[in-house]
Amino acid sequence: MDALHAFLLGRIGRLLAAHPPRTEEHRAADALRRAVETTWGDLEDCYAFLHRGQEGMEAELGETWDRMRLGLSWNDAPDYDASLWPPIRYAHLLFTTTPADQEETPSR
Repeated sequence: MDALHAFLLGRIGRLLAAHPPRTEEHRAADALRRAVETTWGDLEDCYAFLHRGQEGMEAELGETWDRMRLGLSWNDAPDYDASLWPPIRYAHLLFTTTPADQEETPSR
């Protein structure tokens, strides 16, 4: 999580620096930064409550993690770590692989 957060903020920071304030590009990058930071804060809260034993936090954690899929836009970048941040989805209180990966797995 920390590495993905740092990766996204690094990319967004370069976008912000490349465009002057009040331009549409700067505003879009700032909106993306705010979305990442808000989601990041929500993830930190979910983990804190989960570790305190709060009931029902597994589902909320999964739904919040799904919002961090913002990073998938960079999945073909040379410094994107696909092994560390594989495309996943969270369903039924379990982290699962993508539907395409599930189809490749032989059934038992």
